[in-house]
Amino acid sequence: MGSQFLALTLAAGLLAGPIVLDAPPAEAATKKCAAKMSISKPRQYSNTVVKVSKVGAKAKVTTTAHYKTTKTKKKATASTRGAANLKYYISRATPGKKVSVTVVAKKGKTTWKCSTSFKPKKK
Repeated sequence: MGSQFLALTLAAGLLAGPIVLDAPPAEAATKKCAAKMSISKPRQYSNTVVKVSKVGAKAKVTTTAHYKTTKTKKKATASTRGAANLKYYISRATPGKKVSVTVVAKKGKTTWKCSTSFKPKKK
């Protein structure tokens, strides 16, 4: 009797056709990147570079420096090795005031996020 029941169950499943589950659409993946400053305490009126790595090859990279009263954005395309360097000129940034730099890189449905910071010092 058990084998007949199993056969009937399998047959009913085959007649019913394939079962389709309504799955949610694939969400974009968010990964961590790496970022560091070439000079973590740059003098006013000098340059420092945000060195971004561990992003996808040719990803579009955007950095945003969050100063005391303003924000400055820079954009670049990562190399085939997944790295980019974005130069910031530090003019009259407030000495001793930490400037956070957020990094977002995108390629296809993948997004990389990371951050770094620097503290300007007097000229």
